[in-house]
Amino acid sequence: MSTFAFISAVLALSFSLHARAEESPPPSPSTSSTSPGSTEKTPLDSSVRIGSDDEVSNVFRDMGVVQRRAMRKRGRFLVSTYGTLDFSDGPYTNYTLSINPGYAISDFLEVYLQFSPFYIVNKRSIVDIVASLPPTVDGQASITSARPKYQYGFEVLWAPLYGKDSLGMNTIIRSDTFLKFGASQIQYDSTRGLGFKLGVGKTFFIGKYMGLRFCIDYGYIQSIIQQEKSFRGFMLSELGMNFYL
Repeated sequence: MSTFAFISAVLALSFSLHARAEESPPPSPSTSSTSPGSTEKTPLDSSVRIGSDDEVSNVFRDMGVVQRRAMRKRGRFLVSTYGTLDFSDGPYTNYTLSINPGYAISDFLEVYLQFSPFYIVNKRSIVDIVASLPPTVDGQASITSARPKYQYGFEVLWAPLYGKDSLGMNTIIRSDTFLKFGASQIQYDSTRGLGFKLGVGKTFFIGKYMGLRFCIDYGYIQSIIQQEKSFRGFMLSELGMNFYL
């Protein structure tokens, strides 16, 4: 066989195989050739694919979730008890305990009668420093201040915010955030004075009838230092329990 005849035979065989491949139909997408013992695969349904954000309705994209309140308080009687510590610049540090009966007008608004039956008064170091100064022609230097005995007044609490706080990885505590205004009259050992305060704090609900409450106040109080009555600013921290009856 000549070289030309051999090349002609190879080209004819190649064209014949190519024509047969074009004539045979492609395999159906719903079937697949499997060998004995293999599992037949089911094709995916393209109608259930996840679309882009543009295909999500605005009703669902703008939807928010509002959780339920932790405590229903409307119409319930309340008892608030807390201890206080002042951070004023006066010559004495005052500690007191308040016992306040109250009533919840709504889930957001509470009113209390405030009563502090006693004070614990400790003098600050400035009192001893002044007393240790050498006497002058006017006599021995000293700082005198009236000491509070008890206090009574009222408080109004507004709790517009509520939410959840995490304690570790497995514990959730529900809470309220509130603003509080208070006005009171303080009975000193020699006279009386007025006090006003505005505070912000949180109540952490421990159960259906109890909450742990923390508050920071800033206010003005009439104090008597060196026989002179005047208003002065003070900071006050409160920590105690709230009971829902």
